[in-house]
Amino acid sequence: MPSVVGDGASTLVSKIVSQVVQLLIFLVAARVLESEEFGLYAFSSAIVVMLVVVAEGGWGEFVMKAECTERELDQIGTISIIAGVLVTIVGLLAAAAAWLAFGREHEALLLALFSCWFLPSSLYAVYDGLLVARGMLRKQAVIRMLSEVSGLCVTMLGLWLGWNVFSLAAGRLVSQLVSLGASAIVLGWRPQIHLTWAFAREILEFSSHILSNRLIVFLRSYSGTLAIGSFLGLAEAGYYRVAERIIAAFSELIGEPARMLAWTLFRRATLVMNGEGRPVRDAGSSATVFMTVLMAVSTPIYLGLSLISADLIDIVLGDKWAPAAILVAILSMKQVLLTPGYVTEALLSLSGNIKRMPPTLLLNALVSISLILVLAPFGVTAAAWGQCLASLISFLTSMHLQQNYGGLRWGKVIRKGGYVAIAILLMATAVYGLGYLAQTVSMRRILTVLLQVVCGGGIYFGTLWILERIAGDRGSVLSIRQ
Repeated sequence: MPSVVGDGASTLVSKIVSQVVQLLIFLVAARVLESEEFGLYAFSSAIVVMLVVVAEGGWGEFVMKAECTERELDQIGTISIIAGVLVTIVGLLAAAAAWLAFGREHEALLLALFSCWFLPSSLYAVYDGLLVARGMLRKQAVIRMLSEVSGLCVTMLGLWLGWNVFSLAAGRLVSQLVSLGASAIVLGWRPQIHLTWAFAREILEFSSHILSNRLIVFLRSYSGTLAIGSFLGLAEAGYYRVAERIIAAFSELIGEPARMLAWTLFRRATLVMNGEGRPVRDAGSSATVFMTVLMAVSTPIYLGLSLISADLIDIVLGDKWAPAAILVAILSMKQVLLTPGYVTEALLSLSGNIKRMPPTLLLNALVSISLILVLAPFGVTAAAWGQCLASLISFLTSMHLQQNYGGLRWGKVIRKGGYVAIAILLMATAVYGLGYLAQTVSMRRILTVLLQVVCGGGIYFGTLWILERIAGDRGSVLSIRQ
């Protein structure tokens, strides 16, 4: 047990370090680069990430799913090298076309630099899976932290030297090379080129399932940046990506703990037995309470972010990113509607209905992509509102799955939501009032934001507490105890 706890803690620390490093790079790059340069990076990196997804296949997951002999590992390594080389050729051909056919030398050089990332990424997927399969999670965490810090140093040095957008690509490449090199040293394994047709077919069949799921997630995540960059230009793509990244900084802090807690609490609920060895309650009742708490905690964070978005962007990124403020406000509302989806996988898995989730994910992805393609030509704000509509459909499909196949009682969640609505209304009134007062007395923006956050949060949770006491409910909105 201590070993498991230590492995989990080291993995968590590595994820925190990764998030901090990526957020720091984002903030510095957004301040140093112009909006078009940042948009170029966002647009090109979206294309590159898609190619990385293809290059990584599902080699690491194949290693993790079963014990592999040394000969089988060699074959997995071989196919990962082949995939990496093929995707690298595709990237270099695209760079050559950009240079020769369209005369975009700057973009071509950036794409060529990114193309050096594909082969190391494909091969590292095997090493990463092997580290997990052999239970070397602490060493894996150290390797990830070392690679992130190395990439950070190269990126900051490049920005200081004036490499501009190329410094970001160079940092990503160095981070990947450090991960690959350190993993090879720790594992002491080098793939020998060997591949049989029967084993290749088995790997590719497995890879097709992993790849299809990842491409759906990719298209859902990056379709906005790609569509806006294609229809409206790189500057608008930069604004949109900045807004997405600010929202992601908060959603990652809420989403990951929510998923882990959902698995833990729902599984515990399904294991409660009576004297005859039968469950006395299912995950649905636990999920109902958990969803009530999750929405009560997350909703004021996102809506509060939308209220202070203009001041926050000015403080963190500077006035050149002011056009992104309205996008942050809109996408914050979108994220409120996506929050219930954090618990769907755990709830359906434990109720034996996980097979119903992939078709729903595909439907939601198609709706999101269709709306971004239709609305992007009308402007970046229209595209953001389109994603709000897509998230509403996602919310309704999540509600349907959770209620009909997971036992979550949304009627009870919505009734409790009345308290949340009243508290949010009072919070918003206080935040607006403080903002107006701060402008009147010429208060510094950073002090204004801090005052709004503290007072708004205090009023929100204080209002919930008072309403609970007046109503005399035994189960508090802010308590996950049954």
